[in-house]
Amino acid sequence: MLKEIKKELLNQPEKLKEVLEHYNFHNVIIHQSYISFGRSVDSSKKSIVIRLTNNDYLYVKDYARNIQKDLFTYIGEQRLSDFSEILSTVKLILNITDYYDFFGDRGIFGGFYERIRKRNISKINTYDESILDKYKMYGNARFVKDHISIDAQQFFGIRYDVESQGIVIPIRNQLGQLMGVKVRCNYEIEDGEMKYYYLVPCAMSQTLYGYSQNYNHLVENTVYILESEKSVMQCYSYGIRNCVALGSGSISNKQVQMLFELNPKKIIFLHDTGFKQEYFDRNIAMIKNYSRFSEVEIGYWDYVGKDYEDKVSPSDLGKVKFEQIINTEIKMIGDEIDEDEL
Repeated sequence: MLKEIKKELLNQPEKLKEVLEHYNFHNVIIHQSYISFGRSVDSSKKSIVIRLTNNDYLYVKDYARNIQKDLFTYIGEQRLSDFSEILSTVKLILNITDYYDFFGDRGIFGGFYERIRKRNISKINTYDESILDKYKMYGNARFVKDHISIDAQQFFGIRYDVESQGIVIPIRNQLGQLMGVKVRCNYEIEDGEMKYYYLVPCAMSQTLYGYSQNYNHLVENTVYILESEKSVMQCYSYGIRNCVALGSGSISNKQVQMLFELNPKKIIFLHDTGFKQEYFDRNIAMIKNYSRFSEVEIGYWDYVGKDYEDKVSPSDLGKVKFEQIINTEIKMIGDEIDEDEL
């Protein structure tokens, strides 16, 4: 959906101008094929440019500072605004009340392909933020012992459900909207029983945990893909922000599409130890299918033959070990695996 929002801004340059002026950029001028503007009232009127054609990622080129970033990242860095806040502003300016309905009504693909799209895509539920009000904004000692700092818990909006004695994890979609609520039981669990369950149902395969919160650190960067929400919070605690989680072991088509909207340089899978090879091969194949026209590199944590316990996430092992893993134990596809075998 983020891709469609960018296209909408490119197709309506007057709205894009409104976004820029909202964030106090000056001398915004719409030309036939680009927009030029300045960072401040006294800066050059043409020092920053956004091309209106052949610019699917909506890059901003700041010549004075030798910066090229997508619009959301550029505004975020220059005006110290987070991704979700910028999206809310864009939503207001484009008069979007519901993303799915807005773009569904537009028929962005048109004709035959649009009919196929509508048959195969169902609306994903989102919820008002007020449903979180029943849970307490408490930090959790269990998470602290599990390498998730209080700062990380606050950043990801971790709460506590007194009634069920559960740690509450809000799940958000690509655009930062609330789409589910997950709970981690805050007591000892017998083997075979569930530690996690959903208080509010969530189509987890339609999002990547940490995507909206870490967006500025993911764009045009190495993206580390972990399995659990907890892992993303652990990495945040270690000062590592270019991470997302699948919420499971298998990647979905939607999640792959979301990754490539980031225009990543590398995609690195960091599955838990003991992950089945057949599932791993499927995940790699799905990424490669989407990367045919991209130069993205693909890698994975090569833990086989090393002294790790079964079902351990690399982020569970602490900051020092995690950094060692991503620096020395990543195998890039092509080093030992023939692409034709995938």
